[in-house]
Order: sequence, then C-alpha cells, then structure tokens
Amino acid sequence: MSGNSCQQWVPTHVLVTVLRGRGLQGKSKQGTSDAYAIIQLGKEKYSTGVAEKTTEPEWGEECTFELQPDALESGRLVLTVMHRGLVVQDVFLGQAVIQLGEVFHQSRCLKNHPLGENVDAHFF
Repeated sequence: MSGNSCQQWVPTHVLVTVLRGRGLQGKSKQGTSDAYAIIQLGKEKYSTGVAEKTTEPEWGEECTFELQPDALESGRLVLTVMHRGLVVQDVFLGQAVIQLGEVFHQSRCLKNHPLGENVDAHFF
C-alpha cells in the first residue's frame, strides 16, 4: 500500500435500540395509549412490541439493519410511533427522521430525537 492511499472503515450494519417514549398523547378512553414503534431503513422495517395502557412506554428493544453502499450519504432511519387501535385503525403519534451520515460522523453516543411534542426516541 502506498503512503498516499488510505483505507476508510465503512460500517455494514446499524444497530438501533429503542429505549422508551415520554409524554405520549393518550388516545384511548382511559387517557393512555397502546404504543408501538416502527423503525424503517430503506425497505427494511422492524416493529417493537406494544406497550399497553401507558403514556410512558418502555420498549428496550434492539434491531439491526444492513446498510446499503450509499446509506451513509443518503440513508434515513425513520422511527414512527403508533397507538394500536383494536376496533379502529392504528393512530399516528409521532415520527423522527435521523440522517445516518450525521449519526455516523458524531460517533457512538446516546441521542435524544424528539417526535414533535409527543414522544422522545432514544438511539445508541
């Protein structure tokens, strides 16, 4: 290898940890929500379990996505929080969009990504 060339490490996968939500809107008659999160990267999706009857869900779930070659330049991780409706359609509670390039260049750290005023999503 010549002195002018260098190899840059490029990740092949991203590990996402959805810890919890805070201050969710209560969509049920009891003023709580049956909340779950959908994490999407490109065409791949992962859904957490449903945290029932709460406005402060604790998920603590992890998922891994394979990164496509251009993911760090244009990849977006989308986290959507929904209320599970038993009789009616599920109800949208909030969404955060995280640019993978920004996260990668900021190194590994706990980040708080607000989903509007409804919930915070925590990612490692």
